[in-house]
Amino acid sequence: MSENLPRITLLGSHHDQLISFFQSHKAEHECAAVVLFRRLHRPVPGLQDSDRYLSCEVIPFPDEWITDSSPSHIDYIKAPLRELYRKCKDEDLVFGFIHNHPTDHPEFSERDFENEISLLQGLVNRNGVNSFLVAMLWTQGEWIARVRDGHNIQEAIDVRHTLVVSDRLDVYGSGLLDEKHDEILARQSAAFGRPFSAKLNSLRVVVIGAGGTGSPVATLLARSGVGELISIDFDPFEKSNLNRVRGSRARDDGKNKAQIQRDFINELGVPCQVVAVDGVIDTDYDAVVAMSSADTVFGCTDDWAGRDILNKAVYYYALPLIDLGLGGIVDQGRDGHPVLRNHSGRISCVMPESGACLYCQDVLRPEWVAHQLAVRKDPDRAEQDVKDGYLEGGGVPAPGVGPFTGATADFAVATLFDLIKPYRKLPPELRKDNIFLDFVKMRMKSNEVKNNPDCPYCRDQQYLAKGEHSYLLGRPALKPRKE
Repeated sequence: MSENLPRITLLGSHHDQLISFFQSHKAEHECAAVVLFRRLHRPVPGLQDSDRYLSCEVIPFPDEWITDSSPSHIDYIKAPLRELYRKCKDEDLVFGFIHNHPTDHPEFSERDFENEISLLQGLVNRNGVNSFLVAMLWTQGEWIARVRDGHNIQEAIDVRHTLVVSDRLDVYGSGLLDEKHDEILARQSAAFGRPFSAKLNSLRVVVIGAGGTGSPVATLLARSGVGELISIDFDPFEKSNLNRVRGSRARDDGKNKAQIQRDFINELGVPCQVVAVDGVIDTDYDAVVAMSSADTVFGCTDDWAGRDILNKAVYYYALPLIDLGLGGIVDQGRDGHPVLRNHSGRISCVMPESGACLYCQDVLRPEWVAHQLAVRKDPDRAEQDVKDGYLEGGGVPAPGVGPFTGATADFAVATLFDLIKPYRKLPPELRKDNIFLDFVKMRMKSNEVKNNPDCPYCRDQQYLAKGEHSYLLGRPALKPRKE
């Protein structure tokens, strides 16, 4: 995996708009467009700095901006770009120059170098030396990209990858996996190909929760070759967790669960850098910063307020979410012992522009979030009223069964595989974004999704790549810590 390099997240609709525009020129000349990006500079202690650039808007060059073009070059006037420079300054955006090589020249040309220098110099003159320029080239069916900094205009920094997020994940420019890892990933590469393993190795993935589902998800991701992993959890380990928390030992009693995962994975000898964050995802600023730095997120929390934050993060940060949950009904048998009447694992896959959000999947409701927040303020409320565990009627707050949490985690990581290299053939009764695994009746089903045309998340999309200022995710509670 390439370290200390920026990453680009291109929304699927923007990718499609650009490719359609490039293909529209009847003479197959070079075409150009501006993409405005939001830069997420989110350092995570223990990992190399790696900015994310999220696409926000595409502005194709109209004919009147073009002074000359051919299959191998494009010339244009710069005066109309000044208004876009101003917009970058006013709205804290990054200017991106995007073009294609219809002749299939596989690299940036000398003319491209000159254009980038000229554009960035104009940005610096207008907006100052803290300006950045993203340059992207579509050639031979691939995205090639680099970033320039106003402090050093002549130097171009290659990106680690360009991630196109639609109803799947297309990873461009991830390079080749280091040969020293071939043996570890040989069986996986035999099924999906060596480039697939290289794509996984290019990703930074965050796992929210390090318990019954989060711990197997984290270890599976690390063993699969994911390059960077962030485990976030605030819970101390208890001996009652030993039946399902992977990598844990009785002597870990009282230790933070995320730190247990970090230490365990570090001993595996796999090509994965892993860090632990001790924090609550809906109240801890540093935890949200770490989450927003990732390419995709796994939600492995039984916390409604935490899921609300994850749902928002899908759209604010163009962050694909694979969310896990377990639930069901426990009854009492004739012998007086508990009997499982129903128990299932849920895997929800929510993409910024595809799939219903957690609210529309009816796995999250505003009243549940409000109830949990109220309970935090008044922890002495009736025990039955605050019982938000995996099962109802079990007599314990949150029972967990290792084979069921593990099986749900397995299916969730396989969902990431399917996003990168689709292989699943789902029957018509199953939705790609919402699947339940029934461990009692041994069947699969999907929820009927709410048809809410006014949903601010997955329908209206008013939060898609939305900017942030003094606090994160539109929540005043998520402000930087005062030193």
